[in-house]
Amino acid sequence: MKSFSFKLPLFWKFSFAIISIVLIFGSINSILIYNNVQTALQSETKKRALFIANSISNQITTSILFEDYISLQNTINSIKEIDDNIFYIFVLDNKNRLLVHTFKTDLPLDLLRANILKENQKYNTQLLLLKDLDKEIILDVAVPILGGRIGAVRVGLKESSIIADVQKTVNIFWLMVAAFLFVGIAGALVFAKFITKPIKAIQNVADGIDLNQIGKSEIPQIRIREKFLDKIKMLFRAEDEIDILADKFNQMIIRLDKAYRDLQNAQATIIQSEKLATIGTLTAGLAHEINNPVAGLQNCIRRIKNDPSNIEQIIKYINMMETATDKIGNVLGNLLNFTRRQTGGSESLSVNEIIENSLLLVSHRLEKLKISITKNFQTELPNIRGNKNQLEQVMLNLLINSLDSIEEKCISDPACEKRIILNAARKDNYVILYIQDTGKGIPENIKDKIFDPFFTTKQPGKGTGLGLSVVYKIIESHNGKIQIDSNEGIGTTVKISIPVYK
Repeated sequence: MKSFSFKLPLFWKFSFAIISIVLIFGSINSILIYNNVQTALQSETKKRALFIANSISNQITTSILFEDYISLQNTINSIKEIDDNIFYIFVLDNKNRLLVHTFKTDLPLDLLRANILKENQKYNTQLLLLKDLDKEIILDVAVPILGGRIGAVRVGLKESSIIADVQKTVNIFWLMVAAFLFVGIAGALVFAKFITKPIKAIQNVADGIDLNQIGKSEIPQIRIREKFLDKIKMLFRAEDEIDILADKFNQMIIRLDKAYRDLQNAQATIIQSEKLATIGTLTAGLAHEINNPVAGLQNCIRRIKNDPSNIEQIIKYINMMETATDKIGNVLGNLLNFTRRQTGGSESLSVNEIIENSLLLVSHRLEKLKISITKNFQTELPNIRGNKNQLEQVMLNLLINSLDSIEEKCISDPACEKRIILNAARKDNYVILYIQDTGKGIPENIKDKIFDPFFTTKQPGKGTGLGLSVVYKIIESHNGKIQIDSNEGIGTTVKISIPVYK
């Protein structure tokens, strides 16, 4: 199953990494800070509440002993007004009966029953959450007066102030986290640009390398960074992994250029060698194509010399001599064009012309073996794009293979059919060419090897084994396709697709 993938720039990767790390550690530290600060403040609040309760206990002892409840009430009211964090103060006698309190209304019974001091207990603290106290969290402190013999004082401090202080501390921490995130993302932007700029330079150079232009134009290389972000001139350079990568990439481009040039030269040499080998197999036929017209010329010259006054005969022989010289010129012209090392690029070519030029070079073998040629070409067949010399070599190699196949079949079966059928038609943006013969066909066990270099089934001296390999490379370089279907003992059909010239 193919995994889902999408493009994500380095900046966003750095940003996501920084945000994730900061948020995770920020959250953990926020919880730790919240707990530690809350614990510390609660401890300080408890000490403060005990101090206030003990102070009140010392101040009201005399008033309780003399039962001066007015003075007692004034004392606790004044203390409560001094500190806003004091939620309430009330005083109990030794029988836990209420003496005075600071509530504007009646003291809640639930509060009276909570946090009761036990005998000989120096103090008692308890967190309270009572409905009657507007759900306010209260730290209630109970302190005995004269060891509990005359009563006790209860003081309640609001916990909301503690929570507010803790929240304030946490908020300050998150502001610092936000500032760190901002600086981190800005740093990620600069860092990502610093990293991606040379990487993009490598990418642009890689995209700009056109193998077809090697040897024709200068190879692009990566420029060494001389300014920080192309703005600030660097007083010194400390090479890093990216600089080393750029240098290695430049070296790789140079090696690629050299290797590709060597490969092109080797391929051109192989193609030229195969041409010469092909001409070698056609030598006898080409000599015959030239000797016959030359013999005719000599015969015409002798007849003209024997009867120089016969004007009618001279005119007749001159026409015959012109036909003979035209034939020799065509054969030699095609031979020279075929053997010439051609370096030109693609051009508009006629399929008919390529086939006729190739047939001319094998015409003697066609006549000798008495092989018929059938041509079925679509009317107004469009031109193709390609290298004329190379495509003629493809056609000639395939025709020679068909001739050899038919000739070998006729050795074992003299009455066999001797025919080559050539079909050409346009399909979409290609011209499809079929070369079909009635030869011996290709055995099943070697069909997957026919395009391998130096593989051949011909006898020594009749082939280099490079024919179909060169044909395949030429068709591939023309952005075309070649397919061979063969039945042993019946024949072979070669299908070639070449792009139409636009």
